[in-house]
Amino acid sequence: MIIVHHLAQGAGPAVSLARKELGPEEAIPEASVWIDLIEPTIEEDQKVQRYVGAAIPTRADPDYAEPPESHYAENGVRYLQASVPSEPEDTPDITDVTFIVAPAALVTVRYHACESFDIFAQKISKAPSPARSPDAIAVGLINTAINRSARALSKSGVSLDQIASRVFRAKENKEGRNQIYSDTLWDLGREDEKISNLRESLVSIERLLLFLMADANGDGGKPDKTQKAARDATKTALRDLQSLEEDASFKAQKVQFLLDATLGLINLAQNDIIKLFSVLAVIFMPPTVIASIYGMNFKEMPELEWRWGYPLAIAMMICAAVLPYVFFRWKKWL
Repeated sequence: MIIVHHLAQGAGPAVSLARKELGPEEAIPEASVWIDLIEPTIEEDQKVQRYVGAAIPTRADPDYAEPPESHYAENGVRYLQASVPSEPEDTPDITDVTFIVAPAALVTVRYHACESFDIFAQKISKAPSPARSPDAIAVGLINTAINRSARALSKSGVSLDQIASRVFRAKENKEGRNQIYSDTLWDLGREDEKISNLRESLVSIERLLLFLMADANGDGGKPDKTQKAARDATKTALRDLQSLEEDASFKAQKVQFLLDATLGLINLAQNDIIKLFSVLAVIFMPPTVIASIYGMNFKEMPELEWRWGYPLAIAMMICAAVLPYVFFRWKKWL
């Protein structure tokens, strides 16, 4: 599928940006500044190549081969690749997106839905003309993806706070404590997956932005207003991204802390159970010894002839059980 965003004359003097989904036989409109390829076919790939005048690497191309570098420039066209968050946001999964920044237009190639693309498509239609250059659109897309990552990290932080509150209050609910610990381990594993995906996405986006910065600083010419605006936006995106990376690292450490704390609390609960069994074994050991002695079949056992031998043995067993119990209660081991 091909979705194009092209300049179109609106009702007033201003030029608007129109969005259009192309059919199989439709040509790409003139003045298209952003071409979004979603699971492209070989025919769509060739159609975009003819418009842009540069190779468009897609999986539909029989000669497709992933380049050894994620970011490179060739014949004035920059080829960039980054992992951006995809739907659903609560997961969030990530998908690889290829950015081809050509002089005429920006081409994006993706194989999964990305909400950040839909959000930016609505925003770009109201943007001023300098923000519609290929470089500015690429940076704007990246900024939107960063904002979605920030929102996902914020949601993950809320979830971690709820998990922490639940796990540290589990002692008050002794009956459902085991279920709380089990659910906590599953929830922490899911949050760790989310944060790992977001960190991977942020690292790939940072490399992309650094490449754009190096490429912009190495052209040698004096930048025009459009290039300067794109460069300033890239610097701002880098600063935001670096702060998000620190936030993601903090949340990853919090996940590890909660995991260690949960496992520690599980060990304490298991120790309480083992301690109970140990105390019960000690309590019933002396009565068992007494019963075993008088259960022997030796002929010479004077106590067997006593009239009060049986009640005395019962009393001894009761005392041997009660005294350790009282001692353990006094020591607050029970």
